[in-house]
Amino acid sequence: MILLRHLLLLLLMLVGVSSVWGDSTLVHRVEADVVPSYVIQSNRYLRGANPDGVKINTSMPIKLKYTLQHAGNPDDVGAYHGFGVGMMLTNRQLGTPLMAYVVQGAPIVNLSRKVSLNYELHLGLSFGWKAYREVDNEDNHVVGSEVNAYIGADVFLRFMLSRRWDLNAGAGFAHFSNANLEMPNEGINNLGARLSAAYYFNRDESISRASLLSAGTLPRNQRWVTDVVVYGAWKKKSLALPATFGLGGFQISPMYRVNRAFAMGPSFDGVYDHSVNLKTDDADGDRQLEYESPRWTKQVALGLQARAELTMPVFRASAGIGYYVGGFSTFYETLALKVDVARHSFLNIGYCLYNYNYTNNLMLGIGYRFGS
Repeated sequence: MILLRHLLLLLLMLVGVSSVWGDSTLVHRVEADVVPSYVIQSNRYLRGANPDGVKINTSMPIKLKYTLQHAGNPDDVGAYHGFGVGMMLTNRQLGTPLMAYVVQGAPIVNLSRKVSLNYELHLGLSFGWKAYREVDNEDNHVVGSEVNAYIGADVFLRFMLSRRWDLNAGAGFAHFSNANLEMPNEGINNLGARLSAAYYFNRDESISRASLLSAGTLPRNQRWVTDVVVYGAWKKKSLALPATFGLGGFQISPMYRVNRAFAMGPSFDGVYDHSVNLKTDDADGDRQLEYESPRWTKQVALGLQARAELTMPVFRASAGIGYYVGGFSTFYETLALKVDVARHSFLNIGYCLYNYNYTNNLMLGIGYRFGS
């Protein structure tokens, strides 16, 4: 059942990518990456408390991507989007995970006509992990499921070698976890050196050379937009409390578009989380806990968040920090990717975190954008 849910999530992400493939103004590109990486030593299993008794501190993701870039409008940032697949070579105790994900990237600043500083975001799934099992793999608290989410972010220099070829070099970060859909969920984080080569099928001089720092301004009547999102998800609390809990919420986000690439503003949020403020008892002295839910008002909260958003064709990536008050009170952070499926409607694939480290839940929803 968990696998089917994750495959559905990936399908929803790819809908947004495939919806624009028929556009004749798009430039097509394939790219191959190798990312020799350091595995951050965030838990005992990675530091050597595993059956091999060795540190798991290196990995080698290998990726292949197919992306599309809009051409024609010189004011638009030279953004691209598409999808990728890959595999991660690492210690046998974690397996050899495969990845499938969507890609979005753009130049941050053009240093010259042939050199730019770029960013790239990845969001998808990873399959084939050797996960925690109580019988024969109980020390592995890194990943609790064979299927996990994958989030990546790269910053790199792009060198345009010719009309057909680019060479890229920079740094990348990758995070793998299951967003508390299964337990345990300590996750794994990589820091790597990205090396890649890209081949363009039909690049020409009409492609926009604009970057995030040189994005054109907008007419005054197009500077304010408001996104309304409703979302839901499910999560688990701990190994001692294996029940699955549902949650749902909304976000109302008026955003001021500083230019064609960047927007910022507040977000008024509300959430119902069935996993908070539970009353638990140790059942028969074993690891399993029984629980009793409080009144629903103890599981509802309202939040105010400050958000920033990169606005690109098809995709918009946003991040924010806020504070919940009500049935429970806490700081929280959100990371989200909005995938356009129509002129004003979009899919929302997001994460809610605490303290920039602890994944709380997914935020799978739909949204509507009011404004020009």
